[in-house]
Amino acid sequence: MKEQEKEKDEQVIDQHRRQLLKLSAGTIAGVGAVAGAGSWIKHRVEGVEQDGYPVEISPSFKRKDQRDVLLTFAGSKALGEKHPERNLSLSNDADGPAKSGEKSFNFQKGIYQFATAHTRADNNKVGYTQLDYALEQACWHGMNILAPLESMGVPNQGTFGWDQSEVKKEKYPFKDSVEILSAIKTAAKTFGAVRVGICKRDKRWDYDPLYDLTQEKTLTWEEDFPFEPKSVIVMLTDMDYDAMATAPMIPASATAAMGYTQNTIQGGGMAKFLRELGYMAVGSGNDLGSSVSYAIAAGLGEGARNGALIAPNLGPRVRISKVYTNLELDDAAYDKPRDFGILTFCENCKRCAESCPGNAISMDDKPSMSSTFAGSDDPDYNWQGQPGMRKFHNDAKKCFKFWCDNGGDCGACIASCPWNKPDFWHHRLIDASNTFTAGPVHTMMKQADILFGYGNTNDEKAVEKFWRSGFSGDFT
Repeated sequence: MKEQEKEKDEQVIDQHRRQLLKLSAGTIAGVGAVAGAGSWIKHRVEGVEQDGYPVEISPSFKRKDQRDVLLTFAGSKALGEKHPERNLSLSNDADGPAKSGEKSFNFQKGIYQFATAHTRADNNKVGYTQLDYALEQACWHGMNILAPLESMGVPNQGTFGWDQSEVKKEKYPFKDSVEILSAIKTAAKTFGAVRVGICKRDKRWDYDPLYDLTQEKTLTWEEDFPFEPKSVIVMLTDMDYDAMATAPMIPASATAAMGYTQNTIQGGGMAKFLRELGYMAVGSGNDLGSSVSYAIAAGLGEGARNGALIAPNLGPRVRISKVYTNLELDDAAYDKPRDFGILTFCENCKRCAESCPGNAISMDDKPSMSSTFAGSDDPDYNWQGQPGMRKFHNDAKKCFKFWCDNGGDCGACIASCPWNKPDFWHHRLIDASNTFTAGPVHTMMKQADILFGYGNTNDEKAVEKFWRSGFSGDFT
Protein backbone atom coordinates (compact mmCIF):
# COMPACT_ATOMS: atom_id res chain seq x y z
CA MET A 1 0.00 0.00 0.00
CA LYS A 2 2.83 2.38 0.89
CA GLU A 3 4.57 1.60 -2.41
CA GLN A 4 1.39 2.47 -4.30
CA GLU A 5 1.05 5.74 -2.41
CA LYS A 6 4.71 6.56 -3.09
CA GLU A 7 4.28 5.83 -6.79
CA LYS A 8 1.16 8.00 -6.90
CA ASP A 9 2.99 10.89 -5.19
CA GLU A 10 5.85 10.63 -7.68
CA GLN A 11 3.38 10.74 -10.58
CA VAL A 12 1.78 13.90 -9.14
CA ILE A 13 5.19 15.55 -8.76
CA ASP A 14 6.12 14.68 -12.35
CA GLN A 15 2.84 16.13 -13.55
CA HIS A 16 3.46 19.31 -11.58
CA ARG A 17 6.91 19.66 -13.09
CA ARG A 18 5.50 19.38 -16.60
CA GLN A 19 2.87 22.00 -15.79
CA LEU A 20 5.53 24.32 -14.45
CA LEU A 21 7.56 24.04 -17.62
CA LYS A 22 4.48 24.91 -19.66
CA LEU A 23 3.85 28.02 -17.57
CA SER A 24 6.79 29.93 -18.97
CA ALA A 25 9.72 28.47 -20.84
CA GLY A 26 11.10 31.98 -21.20
CA THR A 27 11.03 32.51 -17.46
CA ILE A 28 12.90 29.31 -16.77
CA ALA A 29 15.48 30.36 -19.32
CA GLY A 30 15.76 33.68 -17.51
CA VAL A 31 16.33 31.95 -14.19
CA GLY A 32 18.94 29.76 -15.86
CA ALA A 33 20.71 32.89 -17.02
CA VAL A 34 20.79 34.04 -13.43
CA ALA A 35 22.72 30.91 -12.51
CA GLY A 36 25.66 32.13 -14.55
CA ALA A 37 25.70 35.63 -13.18
CA GLY A 38 28.08 34.83 -10.32
CA SER A 39 28.91 37.69 -8.00
CA TRP A 40 26.18 39.87 -9.53
CA ILE A 41 23.55 37.44 -8.17
CA LYS A 42 25.15 37.52 -4.74
CA HIS A 43 25.01 41.31 -4.83
CA ARG A 44 21.31 41.28 -5.77
CA VAL A 45 20.38 38.74 -3.12
CA GLU A 46 22.16 40.87 -0.53
CA GLY A 47 19.95 43.77 -1.62
CA VAL A 48 20.49 47.22 -3.07
CA GLU A 49 21.39 49.76 -0.40
CA GLN A 50 18.92 52.65 -0.04
CA ASP A 51 19.64 56.25 0.96
CA GLY A 52 16.69 56.44 3.35
CA TYR A 53 13.75 54.45 4.65
CA PRO A 54 12.56 52.47 1.62
CA VAL A 55 8.82 53.29 1.70
CA GLU A 56 6.98 56.60 1.65
CA ILE A 57 6.24 58.16 5.04
CA SER A 58 3.70 60.97 5.27
CA PRO A 59 4.75 64.23 7.00
CA SER A 60 1.65 63.72 9.18
CA PHE A 61 2.74 60.25 10.31
CA LYS A 62 2.19 59.85 14.06
CA ARG A 63 4.03 57.58 16.46
CA LYS A 64 2.04 54.62 17.72
CA ASP A 65 0.40 54.96 21.11
CA GLN A 66 1.07 51.59 22.78
CA ARG A 67 -2.44 51.67 24.23
CA ASP A 68 -3.60 51.17 20.64
CA VAL A 69 -1.42 48.10 20.11
CA LEU A 70 -3.85 45.18 19.90
CA LEU A 71 -2.20 42.81 22.39
CA THR A 72 -1.71 45.63 24.91
CA PHE A 73 -5.40 46.54 24.68
CA ALA A 74 -6.49 42.90 24.85
CA GLY A 75 -4.43 42.29 27.98
CA SER A 76 -5.62 45.38 29.81
CA LYS A 77 -8.81 45.40 31.89
CA ALA A 78 -8.55 49.17 32.37
CA LEU A 79 -8.28 49.89 28.64
CA GLY A 80 -11.20 47.58 27.93
CA GLU A 81 -13.33 49.51 30.40
CA LYS A 82 -12.14 52.87 29.02
CA HIS A 83 -12.90 51.93 25.40
CA PRO A 84 -16.01 49.71 25.36
CA GLU A 85 -16.64 50.78 21.76
CA ARG A 86 -13.62 48.75 20.67
CA ASN A 87 -15.14 45.54 21.94
CA LEU A 88 -18.51 46.44 20.43
CA SER A 89 -17.14 47.25 16.97
CA LEU A 90 -15.95 43.76 15.95
CA SER A 91 -18.57 41.09 15.42
CA ASN A 92 -18.11 37.65 16.94
CA ASP A 93 -20.18 36.22 14.09
CA ALA A 94 -19.02 38.11 10.99
CA ASP A 95 -15.71 38.85 9.29
CA GLY A 96 -15.85 42.63 9.56
CA PRO A 97 -17.44 45.40 11.62
CA ALA A 98 -20.34 44.36 13.82
CA LYS A 99 -23.82 44.85 12.47
CA SER A 100 -26.96 45.54 14.46
CA GLY A 101 -28.00 42.50 16.45
CA GLU A 102 -24.69 40.62 16.07
CA LYS A 103 -22.84 39.39 19.12
CA SER A 104 -19.71 41.48 19.67
CA PHE A 105 -16.21 40.16 20.28
CA ASN A 106 -14.51 40.89 23.61
CA PHE A 107 -10.73 41.24 23.37
CA GLN A 108 -10.06 40.78 27.08
CA LYS A 109 -12.08 37.54 27.20
CA GLY A 110 -10.43 36.52 23.94
CA ILE A 111 -6.90 36.81 25.31
CA TYR A 112 -7.88 34.64 28.29
CA GLN A 113 -9.42 32.06 25.95
CA PHE A 114 -6.22 32.11 23.89
CA ALA A 115 -3.87 31.85 26.89
CA THR A 116 -5.72 28.88 28.40
CA ALA A 117 -6.25 26.93 25.17
CA HIS A 118 -3.70 24.30 26.22
CA THR A 119 -6.03 23.19 29.02
CA ARG A 120 -8.55 22.14 26.37
CA ALA A 121 -6.26 19.86 24.35
CA ASP A 122 -8.08 17.24 22.27
CA ASN A 123 -6.20 14.00 21.63
CA ASN A 124 -8.64 13.16 18.84
CA LYS A 125 -7.85 16.35 16.90
CA VAL A 126 -4.66 16.26 14.83
CA GLY A 127 -2.38 19.18 15.63
CA TYR A 128 -4.24 20.11 18.83
CA THR A 129 -3.38 17.16 21.09
CA GLN A 130 -1.82 17.14 24.54
CA LEU A 131 1.48 16.33 22.82
CA ASP A 132 1.27 19.44 20.63
CA TYR A 133 0.31 21.76 23.47
CA ALA A 134 2.95 20.25 25.76
CA LEU A 135 5.61 21.31 23.27
CA GLU A 136 4.12 24.78 22.90
CA GLN A 137 4.05 25.32 26.68
CA ALA A 138 7.63 24.06 26.98
CA CYS A 139 8.77 26.50 24.29
CA TRP A 140 7.16 29.44 26.13
CA HIS A 141 8.76 28.36 29.42
CA GLY A 142 12.10 30.10 28.89
CA MET A 143 10.58 33.46 28.01
CA ASN A 144 8.06 33.22 30.83
CA ILE A 145 10.94 32.91 33.31
CA LEU A 146 13.39 35.36 31.71
CA ALA A 147 10.97 38.13 30.66
CA PRO A 148 7.38 37.42 31.70
CA LEU A 149 4.71 38.95 29.43
CA GLU A 150 7.31 40.17 26.92
CA SER A 151 5.19 38.65 24.15
CA MET A 152 2.33 40.92 25.29
CA GLY A 153 4.57 43.97 24.93
CA VAL A 154 4.93 44.69 28.65
CA PRO A 155 8.10 46.82 29.10
CA ASN A 156 10.76 46.57 31.80
CA GLN A 157 10.42 42.80 32.29
CA GLY A 158 13.12 40.48 33.62
CA THR A 159 16.16 40.30 31.36
CA PHE A 160 14.64 43.22 29.39
CA GLY A 161 14.63 45.33 32.55
CA TRP A 162 15.54 49.01 32.52
CA ASP A 163 17.92 49.01 35.50
CA GLN A 164 21.30 50.46 34.47
CA SER A 165 23.06 50.30 37.83
CA GLU A 166 25.45 47.59 36.63
CA VAL A 167 26.85 49.61 33.68
CA LYS A 168 30.65 49.59 33.95
CA LYS A 169 32.10 53.03 34.70
CA GLU A 170 34.90 52.63 32.17
CA LYS A 171 34.09 52.07 28.52
CA TYR A 172 36.01 49.45 26.62
CA PRO A 173 38.59 51.25 24.39
CA PHE A 174 37.33 50.31 20.92
CA LYS A 175 39.64 51.66 18.21
CA ASP A 176 36.87 52.62 15.78
CA SER A 177 33.33 51.84 14.60
CA VAL A 178 34.55 48.87 12.57
CA GLU A 179 35.82 47.17 15.71
CA ILE A 180 32.53 47.97 17.49
CA LEU A 181 30.51 46.49 14.61
CA SER A 182 32.63 43.38 14.54
CA ALA A 183 32.27 42.86 18.28
CA ILE A 184 28.49 43.34 18.30
CA LYS A 185 27.85 41.10 15.31
CA THR A 186 30.15 38.40 16.66
CA ALA A 187 28.36 38.54 20.00
CA ALA A 188 24.97 38.28 18.25
CA LYS A 189 26.17 35.18 16.41
CA THR A 190 27.32 33.70 19.69
CA PHE A 191 23.89 34.36 21.22
CA GLY A 192 22.32 32.39 18.36
CA ALA A 193 21.04 35.18 16.10
CA VAL A 194 20.94 34.27 12.40
CA ARG A 195 21.14 37.93 11.27
CA VAL A 196 22.01 41.23 12.94
CA GLY A 197 21.89 44.86 11.84
CA ILE A 198 22.52 48.19 13.56
CA CYS A 199 20.69 51.42 12.75
CA LYS A 200 20.21 54.81 14.34
CA ARG A 201 17.37 55.13 16.81
CA ASP A 202 14.37 56.55 14.93
CA LYS A 203 11.63 57.93 17.17
CA ARG A 204 9.03 57.30 14.46
CA TRP A 205 9.20 53.57 15.18
CA ASP A 206 8.98 53.88 18.98
CA TYR A 207 5.70 53.64 20.87
CA ASP A 208 4.78 56.93 22.51
CA PRO A 209 3.54 56.80 25.16
CA LEU A 210 4.54 53.36 26.37
CA TYR A 211 2.08 51.35 28.45
CA ASP A 212 2.59 48.81 31.24
CA LEU A 213 -0.61 46.78 31.40
CA THR A 214 0.49 45.05 34.63
CA GLN A 215 0.37 48.44 36.39
CA GLU A 216 -2.20 50.01 34.02
CA LYS A 217 0.22 52.91 33.68
CA THR A 218 1.52 55.05 30.82
CA LEU A 219 5.28 55.63 30.64
CA THR A 220 7.30 58.20 28.71
CA TRP A 221 10.71 58.07 27.10
CA GLU A 222 11.67 61.41 28.62
CA GLU A 223 10.64 60.79 32.25
CA ASP A 224 10.69 57.01 32.72
CA PHE A 225 13.15 55.41 30.30
CA PRO A 226 16.65 55.42 31.87
CA PHE A 227 18.58 57.08 29.01
CA GLU A 228 18.28 58.58 25.55
CA PRO A 229 18.97 55.83 23.00
CA LYS A 230 21.28 56.61 20.08
CA SER A 231 21.34 53.25 18.27
CA VAL A 232 19.19 50.15 17.94
CA ILE A 233 20.66 46.67 17.38
CA VAL A 234 18.26 44.30 15.62
CA MET A 235 18.64 40.51 15.70
CA LEU A 236 16.72 37.76 13.92
CA THR A 237 16.13 34.23 15.07
CA ASP A 238 14.64 31.66 12.71
CA MET A 239 11.79 29.27 13.40
CA ASP A 240 11.65 25.57 12.55
CA TYR A 241 10.53 24.93 8.98
CA ASP A 242 8.79 21.61 9.65
CA ALA A 243 6.93 23.02 12.65
CA MET A 244 5.78 26.11 10.77
CA ALA A 245 4.56 23.89 7.92
CA THR A 246 1.81 22.62 10.26
CA ALA A 247 0.18 26.08 10.55
CA PRO A 248 -2.29 27.00 11.84
CA MET A 249 -1.98 23.97 14.09
CA ILE A 250 -0.17 24.03 17.42
CA PRO A 251 3.36 22.88 16.43
CA ALA A 252 3.56 26.16 14.47
CA SER A 253 2.67 28.02 17.67
CA ALA A 254 5.40 26.05 19.45
CA THR A 255 8.18 27.19 17.13
CA ALA A 256 6.91 30.78 17.40
CA ALA A 257 7.06 30.45 21.18
CA MET A 258 10.61 29.12 20.95
CA GLY A 259 11.43 32.13 18.79
CA TYR A 260 10.28 34.40 21.60
CA THR A 261 12.40 32.51 24.13
CA GLN A 262 15.44 32.83 21.85
CA ASN A 263 14.69 36.54 21.32
CA THR A 264 14.69 36.97 25.08
CA ILE A 265 18.06 35.26 25.42
CA GLN A 266 19.55 37.22 22.53
CA GLY A 267 18.15 40.65 23.38
CA GLY A 268 18.87 40.26 27.07
CA GLY A 269 22.33 38.89 26.38
CA MET A 270 23.24 41.73 24.01
CA ALA A 271 22.05 44.35 26.49
CA LYS A 272 24.13 42.74 29.25
CA PHE A 273 27.15 42.56 26.92
CA LEU A 274 26.94 46.29 26.20
CA ARG A 275 26.48 47.23 29.85
CA GLU A 276 29.62 45.23 30.66
CA LEU A 277 31.42 47.35 28.03
CA GLY A 278 30.32 50.59 29.68
CA TYR A 279 27.25 51.44 27.59
CA MET A 280 23.63 51.76 28.65
CA ALA A 281 21.41 49.18 26.97
CA VAL A 282 17.90 47.72 27.22
CA GLY A 283 16.70 44.62 25.41
CA SER A 284 13.30 44.61 23.73
CA GLY A 285 10.92 42.29 21.91
CA ASN A 286 7.29 43.29 21.34
CA ASP A 287 7.66 46.25 23.71
CA LEU A 288 9.10 49.75 23.11
CA GLY A 289 8.53 49.96 19.34
CA SER A 290 7.93 48.36 15.97
CA SER A 291 10.40 45.53 15.50
CA VAL A 292 9.57 45.18 11.79
CA SER A 293 10.25 48.86 11.09
CA TYR A 294 13.59 48.70 12.88
CA ALA A 295 14.56 45.48 11.08
CA ILE A 296 13.86 47.19 7.74
CA ALA A 297 15.90 50.22 8.80
CA ALA A 298 18.78 47.91 9.76
CA GLY A 299 18.82 46.33 6.28
CA LEU A 300 17.61 42.88 7.33
CA GLY A 301 14.64 42.60 4.97
CA GLU A 302 11.48 44.26 3.73
CA GLY A 303 7.95 44.60 5.02
CA ALA A 304 5.65 42.02 3.45
CA ARG A 305 1.97 41.95 2.52
CA ASN A 306 1.15 40.15 5.76
CA GLY A 307 2.80 42.90 7.84
CA ALA A 308 5.77 40.74 8.83
CA LEU A 309 9.43 41.08 7.89
CA ILE A 310 10.65 38.96 4.99
CA ALA A 311 14.38 38.29 5.23
CA PRO A 312 16.21 36.85 2.20
CA ASN A 313 16.83 33.07 2.49
CA LEU A 314 14.60 32.94 5.59
CA GLY A 315 11.37 34.50 4.39
CA PRO A 316 8.91 35.59 7.10
CA ARG A 317 9.92 32.61 9.29
CA VAL A 318 11.79 34.86 11.75
CA ARG A 319 11.29 36.50 15.14
CA ILE A 320 12.87 39.85 15.96
CA SER A 321 14.58 41.24 19.04
CA LYS A 322 16.13 44.65 19.41
CA VAL A 323 18.41 46.45 21.84
CA TYR A 324 18.30 50.18 22.55
CA THR A 325 21.67 51.64 23.55
CA ASN A 326 23.47 54.95 23.99
CA LEU A 327 26.40 53.55 22.00
CA GLU A 328 26.96 55.58 18.82
CA LEU A 329 28.71 54.74 15.56
CA ASP A 330 30.08 56.92 12.81
CA ASP A 331 27.25 57.71 10.39
CA ALA A 332 28.82 55.66 7.61
CA ALA A 333 29.10 52.59 9.84
CA TYR A 334 25.37 52.06 10.38
CA ASP A 335 23.59 49.43 8.32
CA LYS A 336 21.25 50.86 5.68
CA PRO A 337 17.83 49.73 4.43
CA ARG A 338 17.99 47.49 1.35
CA ASP A 339 15.75 46.71 -1.58
CA PHE A 340 15.53 42.95 -2.09
CA GLY A 341 12.61 43.06 -4.54
CA ILE A 342 10.34 41.59 -1.87
CA LEU A 343 7.60 44.22 -1.70
CA THR A 344 7.26 44.14 -5.48
CA PHE A 345 6.94 40.37 -5.31
CA CYS A 346 4.20 40.74 -2.66
CA GLU A 347 2.20 42.98 -4.99
CA ASN A 348 1.88 40.11 -7.46
CA CYS A 349 1.64 37.12 -5.14
CA LYS A 350 -1.20 37.43 -2.56
CA ARG A 351 -0.65 33.84 -1.41
CA CYS A 352 -0.61 34.82 2.26
CA ALA A 353 -3.90 36.72 1.91
CA GLU A 354 -5.50 33.79 0.09
CA SER A 355 -4.34 31.41 2.83
CA CYS A 356 -5.35 33.59 5.81
CA PRO A 357 -8.13 31.75 7.69
CA GLY A 358 -9.20 35.00 9.36
CA ASN A 359 -9.43 37.03 6.13
CA ALA A 360 -7.23 39.59 7.86
CA ILE A 361 -4.68 40.33 5.10
CA SER A 362 -5.15 42.92 2.38
CA MET A 363 -5.87 41.73 -1.16
CA ASP A 364 -5.06 45.18 -2.60
CA ASP A 365 -2.94 45.21 -5.76
CA LYS A 366 -0.71 47.97 -4.42
CA PRO A 367 0.32 49.19 -0.97
CA SER A 368 -1.43 52.32 0.28
CA MET A 369 -0.96 55.08 2.84
CA SER A 370 -3.91 53.94 4.98
CA SER A 371 -6.29 51.04 5.50
CA THR A 372 -8.76 50.14 2.77
CA PHE A 373 -10.59 47.21 4.42
CA ALA A 374 -14.28 47.36 5.34
CA GLY A 375 -14.79 49.65 8.31
CA SER A 376 -11.38 51.28 8.02
CA ASP A 377 -12.95 54.74 7.90
CA ASP A 378 -14.59 54.17 11.30
CA PRO A 379 -12.21 55.13 14.14
CA ASP A 380 -14.15 52.94 16.58
CA TYR A 381 -13.43 49.95 14.36
CA ASN A 382 -9.97 50.82 13.02
CA TRP A 383 -8.50 51.94 16.34
CA GLN A 384 -5.38 49.77 15.95
CA GLY A 385 -4.48 51.18 12.51
CA GLN A 386 -1.57 53.51 11.83
CA PRO A 387 -1.96 55.55 8.63
CA GLY A 388 0.83 57.53 7.04
CA MET A 389 3.12 54.75 5.79
CA ARG A 390 2.88 53.21 2.32
CA LYS A 391 2.41 49.51 2.95
CA PHE A 392 -0.28 46.83 2.96
CA HIS A 393 -2.56 47.73 5.88
CA ASN A 394 -4.21 44.67 7.42
CA ASP A 395 -6.95 44.05 9.97
CA ALA A 396 -5.11 42.77 13.05
CA LYS A 397 -8.40 42.34 14.93
CA LYS A 398 -9.53 39.57 12.57
CA CYS A 399 -6.13 37.91 12.93
CA PHE A 400 -6.37 38.00 16.72
CA LYS A 401 -9.94 36.70 16.69
CA PHE A 402 -8.80 33.66 14.70
CA TRP A 403 -6.00 33.07 17.23
CA CYS A 404 -8.61 32.93 19.98
CA ASP A 405 -10.86 30.60 17.99
CA ASN A 406 -7.91 28.46 16.93
CA GLY A 407 -6.27 28.10 20.33
CA GLY A 408 -2.83 29.01 18.98
CA ASP A 409 -1.10 31.78 17.03
CA CYS A 410 -1.81 30.94 13.44
CA GLY A 411 1.25 31.26 11.16
CA ALA A 412 -0.63 30.34 7.96
CA CYS A 413 0.66 33.47 6.22
CA ILE A 414 4.23 32.41 7.06
CA ALA A 415 3.83 28.78 6.02
CA SER A 416 2.21 29.70 2.69
CA CYS A 417 4.74 32.39 1.69
CA PRO A 418 6.88 31.47 -1.37
CA TRP A 419 9.89 33.04 0.39
CA ASN A 420 9.54 30.47 3.18
CA LYS A 421 11.65 27.62 1.86
CA PRO A 422 14.24 25.10 3.06
CA ASP A 423 17.78 26.14 2.23
CA PHE A 424 18.16 24.26 -1.06
CA TRP A 425 20.26 25.72 -3.88
CA HIS A 426 17.34 25.96 -6.32
CA HIS A 427 15.31 27.93 -3.79
CA ARG A 428 18.17 30.40 -3.38
CA LEU A 429 18.30 30.65 -7.17
CA ILE A 430 14.63 31.62 -7.19
CA ASP A 431 15.33 34.20 -4.47
CA ALA A 432 18.00 35.70 -6.71
CA SER A 433 15.67 35.93 -9.70
CA ASN A 434 12.93 37.54 -7.60
CA THR A 435 15.10 40.58 -6.95
CA PHE A 436 14.88 41.79 -10.54
CA THR A 437 12.17 39.90 -12.44
CA ALA A 438 8.80 41.46 -13.23
CA GLY A 439 5.22 40.88 -12.08
CA PRO A 440 4.24 38.03 -14.43
CA VAL A 441 7.31 36.09 -13.34
CA HIS A 442 6.41 36.59 -9.68
CA THR A 443 2.95 35.22 -10.38
CA MET A 444 4.53 32.24 -12.11
CA MET A 445 6.78 31.63 -9.11
CA LYS A 446 3.72 31.60 -6.86
CA GLN A 447 2.02 29.04 -9.12
CA ALA A 448 5.17 26.92 -9.15
CA ASP A 449 5.15 26.94 -5.37
CA ILE A 450 1.62 25.57 -5.37
CA LEU A 451 2.35 22.97 -8.06
CA PHE A 452 5.31 21.59 -6.15
CA GLY A 453 3.26 21.29 -2.97
CA TYR A 454 4.89 24.05 -0.92
CA GLY A 455 2.97 26.37 1.37
CA ASN A 456 0.01 24.13 2.20
CA THR A 457 -1.88 24.90 5.40
CA ASN A 458 -4.07 22.73 7.64
CA ASP A 459 -2.05 19.76 6.42
CA GLU A 460 -2.39 16.81 8.80
CA LYS A 461 0.48 15.04 7.03
CA ALA A 462 2.71 17.98 7.96
CA VAL A 463 1.99 17.31 11.63
CA GLU A 464 2.97 13.66 11.23
CA LYS A 465 6.13 14.70 9.37
CA PHE A 466 7.03 17.24 12.05
CA TRP A 467 6.76 14.73 14.88
CA ARG A 468 9.13 12.44 12.99
CA SER A 469 11.56 15.17 11.90
CA GLY A 470 13.86 14.76 14.89
CA PHE A 471 14.20 11.00 14.59
CA SER A 472 16.72 9.36 12.24
CA GLY A 473 15.29 5.84 12.46
CA ASP A 474 13.46 3.94 9.73
CA PHE A 475 9.67 4.29 9.83
CA THR A 476 9.02 2.24 6.68
